[in-house]
Amino acid sequence: MAVPEAFYREVGQNVRMKREQLGLTQEALASQVALTRTSITNIEKGRQKLLLHTFVDIAHALSVAPASLLPAILGGSKERLDARLKEYSESQQDWIKTTIEASESGVSP
Repeated sequence: MAVPEAFYREVGQNVRMKREQLGLTQEALASQVALTRTSITNIEKGRQKLLLHTFVDIAHALSVAPASLLPAILGGSKERLDARLKEYSESQQDWIKTTIEASESGVSP
């Protein structure tokens, strides 16, 4: 299933901003979540897709709730989210909504 590239770019930007706020290097974050520095670079640029458990591990390493790393478009009303997702296929919309629901409920794989 294809997933929106913009979604991963924004998640990556959020990871980078939080990492920099904490004064962590890419290498330091990578070692905390058992990835390489190159993987962190690719995640931050939106080029590498994240497995859900890796996403949660990164959030924990950054001491934030996973939902806080999700794109800002996800906040607000259901109607607003539906409007923003119109350009994506139904399967992509389902994937994004499922990911949001899992992170908001604190479900961790």
